[in-house]
Amino acid sequence: MNTLIAFTGILVAAALQARLPTFWWLGGIRLEILPALVAYATLTVPRHRAVLFALVAGMTQDALSAAPFGISVLAYGTVALLITGMRDALDRDLPVVQMGAGALASTAMALAATVAVGISVGAVFKMALVASLSGVITVLLFFALDYARTVWGRA
Repeated sequence: MNTLIAFTGILVAAALQARLPTFWWLGGIRLEILPALVAYATLTVPRHRAVLFALVAGMTQDALSAAPFGISVLAYGTVALLITGMRDALDRDLPVVQMGAGALASTAMALAATVAVGISVGAVFKMALVASLSGVITVLLFFALDYARTVWGRA
């Protein structure tokens, strides 16, 4: 049941991320929700579930994007393995750690996408801006999901 809820959450987040408008005044960037979910999973659930969650999130993002299939899977899977490997040294309750994990997931995804598209000065600026926004979204998502887990029990 928990796996079904997690996969449903991935699909809802991917649909919301694809539907959100771009911020034209910031150069046309979009808010990214999936990197925040991947960061939450890697710092919260056991390693095998976090990696599976990251791979499914990557496949879902690849299915809804124009990038070559497998780019997001590679990026999110690598981030999941990296963060879960360092989880013993990280305090998941610190907002700085949460923000760093979200920014890392977003930056890995952006770097993987630039391999397919190409890189420019504007792309580097957008990557930094999206990573910063993803870090902030990650902190907010941690708060919301931890609250939901507290209210509904440790499901």
